[in-house]
Amino acid sequence: MSAVTASAAEFYAIVDNFAKKPRTAFMDVSVDTTIGAGIDVLFNVYDARGVPLAEFTVAANSYGLASSSSWGNLFNLAAGQPILVRAQTPYAPTDAATLHIDSLGASTIVSIFAILKRDGFPLGMGTDFAVALGTFPSARLLIANLSGSDVAVDVFKGSKGADGFGIYSNPRITATAIWKANLTQNEALSNLIVHASNPIIVQAVIDDGQTIQSFMVLPSQ
Repeated sequence: MSAVTASAAEFYAIVDNFAKKPRTAFMDVSVDTTIGAGIDVLFNVYDARGVPLAEFTVAANSYGLASSSSWGNLFNLAAGQPILVRAQTPYAPTDAATLHIDSLGASTIVSIFAILKRDGFPLGMGTDFAVALGTFPSARLLIANLSGSDVAVDVFKGSKGADGFGIYSNPRITATAIWKANLTQNEALSNLIVHASNPIIVQAVIDDGQTIQSFMVLPSQ
Protein backbone atom coordinates (compact mmCIF):
# COMPACT_ATOMS: atom_id res chain seq x y z
CA MET A 1 0.00 0.00 0.00
CA SER A 2 1.45 3.38 -0.97
CA ALA A 3 1.48 6.37 1.34
CA VAL A 4 -1.39 8.84 1.08
CA THR A 5 -2.18 12.03 2.91
CA ALA A 6 -4.54 11.20 5.74
CA SER A 7 -7.47 13.63 5.93
CA ALA A 8 -9.32 11.78 8.68
CA ALA A 9 -8.70 9.07 11.25
CA GLU A 10 -10.63 5.80 11.04
CA PHE A 11 -11.07 3.37 13.92
CA TYR A 12 -12.58 -0.11 13.56
CA ALA A 13 -13.51 -2.57 16.30
CA ILE A 14 -15.55 -5.75 16.60
CA VAL A 15 -18.33 -6.05 19.17
CA ASP A 16 -19.04 -9.59 20.38
CA ASN A 17 -21.09 -10.88 23.32
CA PHE A 18 -18.41 -13.52 24.12
CA ALA A 19 -21.14 -16.20 24.31
CA LYS A 20 -22.64 -14.45 27.33
CA LYS A 21 -25.81 -12.43 27.83
CA PRO A 22 -25.18 -9.01 26.23
CA ARG A 23 -25.94 -5.86 28.20
CA THR A 24 -24.29 -2.76 26.75
CA ALA A 25 -21.65 -1.90 24.16
CA PHE A 26 -20.38 1.49 23.01
CA MET A 27 -17.32 3.19 21.55
CA ASP A 28 -15.73 6.35 22.95
CA VAL A 29 -13.73 8.51 20.54
CA SER A 30 -11.61 11.52 21.46
CA VAL A 31 -10.31 14.24 19.14
CA ASP A 32 -7.80 17.04 19.72
CA THR A 33 -9.80 20.25 20.24
CA THR A 34 -7.15 22.46 18.62
CA ILE A 35 -8.96 21.87 15.31
CA GLY A 36 -11.81 24.01 16.61
CA ALA A 37 -15.35 23.70 17.90
CA GLY A 38 -18.17 21.67 16.40
CA ILE A 39 -16.30 18.37 16.05
CA ASP A 40 -18.47 15.53 14.72
CA VAL A 41 -17.60 11.83 14.76
CA LEU A 42 -19.23 9.61 12.14
CA PHE A 43 -20.14 6.04 13.16
CA ASN A 44 -21.00 3.14 10.85
CA VAL A 45 -22.11 -0.31 12.00
CA TYR A 46 -22.05 -3.52 9.92
CA ASP A 47 -23.36 -6.99 10.69
CA ALA A 48 -21.25 -10.16 10.54
CA ARG A 49 -21.95 -10.49 6.79
CA GLY A 50 -20.80 -6.93 6.12
CA VAL A 51 -24.30 -5.52 5.62
CA PRO A 52 -24.71 -1.91 6.86
CA LEU A 53 -26.90 -1.68 9.96
CA ALA A 54 -26.63 1.95 11.02
CA GLU A 55 -24.93 5.27 10.32
CA PHE A 56 -25.03 8.16 12.77
CA THR A 57 -23.07 11.21 13.86
CA VAL A 58 -22.19 12.18 17.43
CA ALA A 59 -20.99 15.66 18.37
CA ALA A 60 -17.93 15.78 20.61
CA ASN A 61 -18.17 17.67 23.88
CA SER A 62 -16.07 20.76 24.62
CA TYR A 63 -13.14 18.53 25.60
CA GLY A 64 -13.23 16.48 22.39
CA LEU A 65 -15.02 13.28 23.49
CA ALA A 66 -17.81 11.69 21.46
CA SER A 67 -19.48 8.48 22.63
CA SER A 68 -21.75 6.22 20.61
CA SER A 69 -23.62 5.63 23.90
CA SER A 70 -25.35 8.98 23.34
CA TRP A 71 -26.91 7.38 20.24
CA GLY A 72 -27.75 4.04 21.85
CA ASN A 73 -26.62 0.54 22.79
CA LEU A 74 -24.67 -1.16 19.99
CA PHE A 75 -25.83 -4.56 21.24
CA ASN A 76 -29.34 -3.62 20.12
CA LEU A 77 -28.09 -3.99 16.54
CA ALA A 78 -26.18 -7.23 17.04
CA ALA A 79 -28.97 -9.85 17.20
CA GLY A 80 -26.54 -12.17 18.98
CA GLN A 81 -23.89 -11.96 16.24
CA PRO A 82 -20.62 -9.96 16.09
CA ILE A 83 -20.81 -6.50 14.56
CA LEU A 84 -18.15 -4.23 13.09
CA VAL A 85 -18.10 -0.62 14.28
CA ARG A 86 -16.31 2.16 12.39
CA ALA A 87 -15.65 5.65 13.74
CA GLN A 88 -14.28 8.45 11.57
CA THR A 89 -12.93 11.70 12.97
CA PRO A 90 -11.73 14.89 11.29
CA TYR A 91 -7.96 15.10 10.88
CA ALA A 92 -6.43 16.25 14.17
CA PRO A 93 -3.00 16.23 15.86
CA THR A 94 -4.18 13.56 18.32
CA ASP A 95 -7.14 11.20 18.53
CA ALA A 96 -8.02 7.90 20.20
CA ALA A 97 -10.80 5.34 20.56
CA THR A 98 -11.88 2.81 23.18
CA LEU A 99 -14.47 0.04 22.91
CA HIS A 100 -16.55 -0.84 25.98
CA ILE A 101 -18.35 -4.20 26.10
CA ASP A 102 -20.47 -5.32 29.04
CA SER A 103 -21.79 -8.85 28.78
CA LEU A 104 -23.24 -10.50 31.88
CA GLY A 105 -20.30 -11.20 34.19
CA ALA A 106 -17.75 -10.03 31.61
CA SER A 107 -16.98 -6.33 31.34
CA THR A 108 -14.24 -5.61 28.81
CA ILE A 109 -12.45 -2.49 27.57
CA VAL A 110 -10.49 -2.61 24.31
CA SER A 111 -8.07 0.10 23.18
CA ILE A 112 -8.50 0.70 19.45
CA PHE A 113 -5.80 1.72 16.96
CA ALA A 114 -6.44 3.90 13.93
CA ILE A 115 -6.14 1.81 10.77
CA LEU A 116 -3.66 4.29 9.23
CA LYS A 117 -0.81 6.40 10.55
CA ARG A 118 -0.86 10.10 9.80
CA ASP A 119 1.56 9.54 6.91
CA GLY A 120 -1.03 7.25 5.30
CA PHE A 121 0.78 3.97 5.96
CA PRO A 122 -1.10 1.12 7.72
CA LEU A 123 -1.16 0.94 11.51
CA GLY A 124 -4.09 -1.11 12.84
CA MET A 125 -4.85 -2.97 9.60
CA GLY A 126 -2.58 -5.21 7.57
CA THR A 127 -2.13 -8.61 5.98
CA ASP A 128 0.16 -10.42 8.45
CA PHE A 129 -0.26 -10.62 12.23
CA ALA A 130 1.50 -12.59 14.97
CA VAL A 131 -0.50 -13.51 18.09
CA ALA A 132 0.95 -14.80 21.38
CA LEU A 133 -1.80 -16.12 23.65
CA GLY A 134 0.09 -18.52 25.95
CA THR A 135 -2.26 -20.77 27.91
CA PHE A 136 -6.00 -20.18 27.89
CA PRO A 137 -9.21 -22.05 28.77
CA SER A 138 -11.03 -20.44 25.84
CA ALA A 139 -9.91 -18.05 23.11
CA ARG A 140 -10.96 -16.80 19.71
CA LEU A 141 -9.80 -14.49 16.96
CA LEU A 142 -12.24 -11.95 15.54
CA ILE A 143 -11.23 -10.93 12.02
CA ALA A 144 -12.85 -8.21 9.90
CA ASN A 145 -12.23 -7.45 6.24
CA LEU A 146 -11.43 -3.77 5.61
CA SER A 147 -10.10 -4.13 2.07
CA GLY A 148 -13.24 -3.24 0.14
CA SER A 149 -13.15 -6.56 -1.74
CA ASP A 150 -13.23 -10.25 -0.86
CA VAL A 151 -10.33 -11.54 1.22
CA ALA A 152 -8.96 -15.01 2.02
CA VAL A 153 -7.57 -15.57 5.53
CA ASP A 154 -5.47 -18.33 7.09
CA VAL A 155 -4.38 -18.93 10.68
CA PHE A 156 -1.08 -20.81 10.96
CA LYS A 157 0.68 -22.31 13.97
CA GLY A 158 4.41 -21.80 14.44
CA SER A 159 5.18 -20.31 11.03
CA LYS A 160 3.38 -19.13 7.93
CA GLY A 161 2.51 -21.82 5.39
CA ALA A 162 0.91 -21.96 1.98
CA ASP A 163 -2.26 -19.98 1.34
CA GLY A 164 -5.37 -22.05 1.98
CA PHE A 165 -3.61 -24.56 4.24
CA GLY A 166 -3.81 -22.92 7.66
CA ILE A 167 -5.07 -24.73 10.75
CA TYR A 168 -8.05 -22.44 10.23
CA SER A 169 -8.87 -21.12 6.78
CA ASN A 170 -11.59 -18.98 5.25
CA PRO A 171 -11.35 -18.62 1.47
CA ARG A 172 -13.83 -15.74 1.22
CA ILE A 173 -14.69 -12.98 3.66
CA THR A 174 -16.67 -10.24 1.97
CA ALA A 175 -16.06 -6.52 2.53
CA THR A 176 -16.68 -5.36 6.15
CA ALA A 177 -17.71 -8.92 7.10
CA ILE A 178 -16.45 -10.73 10.21
CA TRP A 179 -14.95 -14.18 10.68
CA LYS A 180 -14.70 -15.75 14.13
CA ALA A 181 -11.98 -18.40 14.57
CA ASN A 182 -12.58 -20.36 17.78
CA LEU A 183 -9.24 -21.63 19.07
CA THR A 184 -8.61 -24.91 20.91
CA GLN A 185 -5.98 -26.11 23.38
CA ASN A 186 -3.98 -27.30 20.37
CA GLU A 187 -3.17 -23.64 19.70
CA ALA A 188 -2.02 -22.83 23.26
CA LEU A 189 1.65 -22.00 23.86
CA SER A 190 2.14 -21.28 20.16
CA ASN A 191 3.08 -18.50 17.80
CA LEU A 192 -0.07 -17.94 15.75
CA ILE A 193 0.15 -16.17 12.41
CA VAL A 194 -2.86 -14.64 10.71
CA HIS A 195 -2.31 -14.06 6.99
CA ALA A 196 -4.77 -12.35 4.65
CA SER A 197 -4.79 -11.66 0.93
CA ASN A 198 -5.93 -8.06 1.58
CA PRO A 199 -6.01 -5.75 4.64
CA ILE A 200 -7.92 -6.90 7.73
CA ILE A 201 -8.05 -6.18 11.45
CA VAL A 202 -7.57 -8.85 14.12
CA GLN A 203 -9.03 -8.74 17.62
CA ALA A 204 -8.05 -11.48 20.10
CA VAL A 205 -10.32 -12.63 22.94
CA ILE A 206 -9.29 -14.72 25.97
CA ASP A 207 -11.88 -16.10 28.40
CA ASP A 208 -10.58 -17.71 31.61
CA GLY A 209 -14.06 -18.43 32.93
CA GLN A 210 -14.04 -15.45 35.29
CA THR A 211 -12.78 -12.53 33.23
CA ILE A 212 -12.54 -11.77 29.53
CA GLN A 213 -9.57 -9.98 27.99
CA SER A 214 -9.71 -8.60 24.47
CA PHE A 215 -7.10 -6.68 22.52
CA MET A 216 -6.35 -5.45 19.03
CA VAL A 217 -3.41 -7.19 17.34
CA LEU A 218 -1.06 -4.90 15.43
CA PRO A 219 0.14 -6.19 12.06
CA SER A 220 3.76 -7.08 11.43
CA GLN A 221 5.64 -4.04 10.15
